[in-house]
Amino acid sequence: MSDRTDPHSLPLKERLDRKVSTALALRARRLIVFLTPGYEAPSGGVLSIAALYKESKALRRVHGARVVMCTVPGEPLLPKYTWFENSNYILNLNAVLERCRPLDYLLLHVPEYAAASGQMATWLASAGGPLLRKAREVHFNVMVQNIDLIDEGRLRELTHFGRVTCTTAHEAYSNLATREKLGVTLHRLSVLSGPELYTRSGYREKEQLLIVSHDEHPLKAQVLGQLARALPDLKIEVVGGLTYEDYKRLVGRAKWSLTFGEGLDGYFVEPVYSGGVSFAVFNERFFTPAFARLETVYPSWETLLERMVPDLRRLDDPGPYERCWRQTFDLLGELYGVEKFRENLRKFYRGEYTFP
Repeated sequence: MSDRTDPHSLPLKERLDRKVSTALALRARRLIVFLTPGYEAPSGGVLSIAALYKESKALRRVHGARVVMCTVPGEPLLPKYTWFENSNYILNLNAVLERCRPLDYLLLHVPEYAAASGQMATWLASAGGPLLRKAREVHFNVMVQNIDLIDEGRLRELTHFGRVTCTTAHEAYSNLATREKLGVTLHRLSVLSGPELYTRSGYREKEQLLIVSHDEHPLKAQVLGQLARALPDLKIEVVGGLTYEDYKRLVGRAKWSLTFGEGLDGYFVEPVYSGGVSFAVFNERFFTPAFARLETVYPSWETLLERMVPDLRRLDDPGPYERCWRQTFDLLGELYGVEKFRENLRKFYRGEYTFP
């Protein structure tokens, strides 16, 4: 389509792409792009990317670049997420790069699934490769939020088009062994998380409510059925169909939470920061060893089936509840904090990598 096309006749998404891309073309010599899923489905990964985008924009004095968010190539072009409050407008990567002036530096932050699935390789083999030639230096950073989704072979494909690094979201795999396995520079980034982002309520303010993650699991029906039969006064709510803000309000009311996901995820962490007690099964891929010592983190699902009901009864008292909550809260404090995250991000942009 020619640039002489009447801009008012174009769809809103394309008008936005043109407006922002034109501004970039006039000013940017260094550009940072965060690639994000083109779907509205709520996920912790999207929230993490949105936080990285926002915090990176605030660090322009460190990296000296313009920062934009674009849809992962090959996915639907989504203008904006509506399930959480934000002002992040999502652009078309091809449109941005086509309209940019020649760049000194281009950094693409890539979700690990987009690299592992071959989506990035497909884009690079078609439109992406020629577009990247507009940049003197190309840097791919693969955001590893789930270590089980990364693929070393796909990482090697990216090295044909530019420098490759990985950043990690969990301490459990932020180590030299992961760096050696992946074969590229690795940096401990973590996630934007900390008690200062939540409103905490105590035992007496909480409802007799257990929130449950939406994740599928072969024992999920058995676990929830057992809890419902043994504790008829306990309200059990599987989270779904909520905005993130509504979810946070729900978490603030709930006394208990149970995750069927990776373990150390939002369904475990956010309830604790809100004053709740979280239950999970230990997963060494995501939890650090210290979490195995917590009384509400079980070694197996069979153990959870045996112990969770009596533990809920035992802990439903102000003293034991506060003690149990405090143990998990303090352990999370060793890993997370807003300023810790920001310093990790600053170090990344300064090239001070954890495992070069």
